Amino acid sequence: MLTLATFNLCNLGADVAPERLARLAAIITGELQGPAILALQEIKALALEGQPIVPADAAYQALIAAIAAAGGPAYAYRETPPLAQQDGGYPQFNIRTGLLFDPRQIEFIDRGQAGPEDPTGIRLTDGRPTLTLSPGRIAPGHPAFSGDTQRHWAPSRKALAAEFRWQGEPLFVIACHLKSMRASGRREEDYTKKQRQAQAQVIYSFVAGLLACDSQSRVVVLGDMNDVRGSKTLKILKGDLLSNLLEELPKEQCYTRRHGYRPQALDHILVSPALRLNARVHIPHVNSDLADGERASDHDPVLAVLDC
Repeated sequence: MLTLATFNLCNLGADVAPERLARLAAIITGELQGPAILALQEIKALALEGQPIVPADAAYQALIAAIAAAGGPAYAYRETPPLAQQDGGYPQFNIRTGLLFDPRQIEFIDRGQAGPEDPTGIRLTDGRPTLTLSPGRIAPGHPAFSGDTQRHWAPSRKALAAEFRWQGEPLFVIACHLKSMRASGRREEDYTKKQRQAQAQVIYSFVAGLLACDSQSRVVVLGDMNDVRGSKTLKILKGDLLSNLLEELPKEQCYTRRHGYRPQALDHILVSPALRLNARVHIPHVNSDLADGERASDHDPVLAVLDC
């Protein structure tokens, strides 16, 4: 049995208030029971003068220490730090996707030293697919991620791919934070929707490449997709190859955030056929059902249990 979760931490940096940090750690340790892999969105770090690349080591270390203090796993972390002001989000925050993992439960395969503009690829090794860079970003130079002024697309978070080994076999994890739904008008909303759909297509094509090499490849795509199940974005991301585990939940339970009083399921976990059998998903509503001042984040996490 393997547990994975995704959690948008709402601009979490090293300057996080101790009370909020402790609450996040309690959620990860308690409601999520310390998953083997935890995909994070909105880890932030401020750029130093003259520093083109912005790592967030202090933010990860603060979160990991809080989880350990709450009785959770001794996590390690991996990320590919972004270039300053090139991943969207709140100005100056340099938010990015990252991964925590428990080395006692799963092995991370480090391969290469990926920079923010280096795309990871797929290579056949002994007839099996492997990543050329792990962790590494998927097509960071593609206009859907790097931006395109003619299409009114702004630079956005890049998808992070990583290779693990579980039960002696590779496991590929793709952590995502697609283009935000925020828009000042209908025209901008259309631009952001098309950019999000283009990002989904790039990620799906990468997954298709893995499965073309080996149809039994174990692949998980998870994160804040900024769109709901049944949307064109999720249909593209799912395609003919992946299953969205949230589709198994009753509609009244399927939400991870509230826009006003309206619940939305923006955070998703999708799996390849080799992982679908007996897979289960759960959304603990630890934030979205609380008042604003009581929330540790504006998103609920999503937890998947894989048993195959």
